[in-house]
Amino acid sequence: MTQVYQITPFLHVPDMESALKFFCDTLRFEAKFRESNYAYVELAGCGLRILEEPGRRLTADGKARMTVYIDVSNVDELHAQLRESLDKLPPQDVEPLRNKSWRQREFQVRMPDGDWLTFGQPVR
Repeated sequence: MTQVYQITPFLHVPDMESALKFFCDTLRFEAKFRESNYAYVELAGCGLRILEEPGRRLTADGKARMTVYIDVSNVDELHAQLRESLDKLPPQDVEPLRNKSWRQREFQVRMPDGDWLTFGQPVR
């Protein structure tokens, strides 16, 4: 059977430059490839694909359509590394690090397209 080693979400963003600034400058992803309206970024070997769609908007009610969940080995360490950058974002775009009732420790950051990116690990 074929082994699946990564699932790579495609994120549809209204502006590529602001998306790359967010992912690479704020969240410390590395841009591995960029061509026209497409980019591929990685964080510790796991990637996201970004497609620029200038007319893309949130749903009619303004709510996010999805959340991308990134499982990490040490969410507290990652949060500490990103704290300075996260503090520069609007407060409504960052949900604090905390233990959730579903036994995950996580924090969330709103992406440029309005959807959420969550970093987390199991609570032991």
